Amino acid sequence: MLANHTSMAELFDRLLNQYDRIRKRNAFLDNYRKEPMFVDNLDEFDSAREVVQSLVDEYRACERPDYVDFGTETGEDE
Repeated sequence: MLANHTSMAELFDRLLNQYDRIRKRNAFLDNYRKEPMFVDNLDEFDSAREVVQSLVDEYRACERPDYVDFGTETGEDE
């Protein structure tokens, strides 16, 4: 199957925007802060956000002709 799924970047981008708004207001986080993993900080959420952002960056890079160089020192200008 040959398919172009680069439109997934918009979906993940919207997800990141929604997350950023919720995180900025600290909405719905009280129950997480009660868990031992999140008592001190919410680094796991921030780390997951970075992973999704890198996924968006790669999907965006797929749309460019120089994608074959994505992730190399010379091909990564972002």
